[in-house]
Amino acid sequence: MSVCLMLHGIGPAPERVELDERPYWISEAAFACVLAETKAHGACLTFDDGNDTDARIVLPKLVEAGLTAAFFIPSDRIGTPGYVTEHDILELHQAGMEIGSHGCAHLNWLHAGDAEIANDVTRSIERLAGIIKAPVRSVAIPYGHCDRRVLAVLRRLGIGRVYSSFRGPSIEGAWLVRRDCITADMGTREISALMIRKPDAAEAALTFLRIWRRAGNAAIWAA
Repeated sequence: MSVCLMLHGIGPAPERVELDERPYWISEAAFACVLAETKAHGACLTFDDGNDTDARIVLPKLVEAGLTAAFFIPSDRIGTPGYVTEHDILELHQAGMEIGSHGCAHLNWLHAGDAEIANDVTRSIERLAGIIKAPVRSVAIPYGHCDRRVLAVLRRLGIGRVYSSFRGPSIEGAWLVRRDCITADMGTREISALMIRKPDAAEAALTFLRIWRRAGNAAIWAA
């Protein structure tokens, strides 16, 4: 089983950030804790939304720590104030970071038809692949909102790996990856506990059932 963490912006949230998104912006001190715990215990690091802190703050710290991460970018935001530019994305890619899609406009796919989801994902992947001149195979679900229908669309598109907001560790090689979200109210002990907690059989069974009811057998499909 492997732990995957989901992060967003680093540092003080700028004025453009809506109130409901502010809890997902963490301090640089908290991010330093995440990096230290990742080095000590191991975890997959992912960053959603394409905030410009991905390039300004996160990339230098990852390189300094000798770590890599995956960055999921809504392609319609590229180059707009507060978000990464094409140059930033290329720089992330050249530093060994994974570039993945977060759709084009950060749509809630539960409220979109199959064709709209497919178009949103395809256009985003094409834009990102054109920037890095390499295939883009992974997708993070906007808002983490999905059901079996949404996942079936992503499967038909041939997406290599899907990152969700279901909590808890994932089976190695899982197609649908669970992620624990790091938020501003989490302290050092809570962050550390995400990485060192021992699997509980009863909790694992309940988690599997909850995911299966929403996602069907996508939760156990191999990549």
